[in-house]
Amino acid sequence: MKMLMVLLCLVANVAFAKFPQIDIKGINGDYLDENGRAHADKAYYVLPKVKLSHQDIQIDFNKKDSNLVIRDPNTTVTLEFNFSFLNIFKAIGFENVNIKSDEKVFTVNSDVLDLYIQPKKYQMSDVLVQTDVTNIPTSDDDDFDILDGLLMTGKIVVEKMTFKDYDVIIFDDLRDENPGFDDEITTIENRINKMKIPLVVRHLKFSMDNGTFTGKALLDSYVNLWLNLAGSMKVNKEKTLLTIEIDTVKLGIFSFKKTLLRQLKKLNLDNVTVDGNKILVNLKSKLFK
Repeated sequence: MKMLMVLLCLVANVAFAKFPQIDIKGINGDYLDENGRAHADKAYYVLPKVKLSHQDIQIDFNKKDSNLVIRDPNTTVTLEFNFSFLNIFKAIGFENVNIKSDEKVFTVNSDVLDLYIQPKKYQMSDVLVQTDVTNIPTSDDDDFDILDGLLMTGKIVVEKMTFKDYDVIIFDDLRDENPGFDDEITTIENRINKMKIPLVVRHLKFSMDNGTFTGKALLDSYVNLWLNLAGSMKVNKEKTLLTIEIDTVKLGIFSFKKTLLRQLKKLNLDNVTVDGNKILVNLKSKLFK
């Protein structure tokens, strides 16, 4: 997954009339304490000024030195890179990641992805990220990249997400947002106190269409309610700021918009700011170099 993030950010600031060629298979690794290491069965990719084909490769990431090193038994390549975007995560682990890109379709799938946002762990399985611009008219003069593609027609699918150390929904926020539903909320709260099991999110599907998005997921285990949300995304001209505007969020019969935004704000994520119903993500931090 780290290789995914590296390649996404390498190409995010470079415009193409078509997507770059990428084919990387069997990536496994982790990232912790500003350093990371991954192994891939094979990799081939063409980026500006870089064309590489490897078998049995090793990738080392160093946030302090702002570079990554790609090596196989015969070749070593060092690329300058700013890892500031990883400030959101305390650590990342990933298993069997495959990345495939041709001129019109960019796809990433992963068997397992673990994200650590202090002090919590989020484990996801069967993850798919894809953008397909096959049906979007383009020409050689068009100026777009993978980030543009994801905003135009992207999708994220996660079969299962487990919050192993996230034990309760913040019921005070939920009651404040939903006056008149105290009995229904208390029923769910009592169920949680009895069962003491992790929250599991299933069948997460998130799709983009020309800057607007919809998403849904089943909050399983003790909740057993569908979460539905809708809104819009846009990125500024310099590709340094992503703005996510949340229009509606429903958890079953409950309004969940204010609760979601409050909880996101309480995480105090680096490079992420909550302003009203907007989430601002700084894509290019100036903290390093």
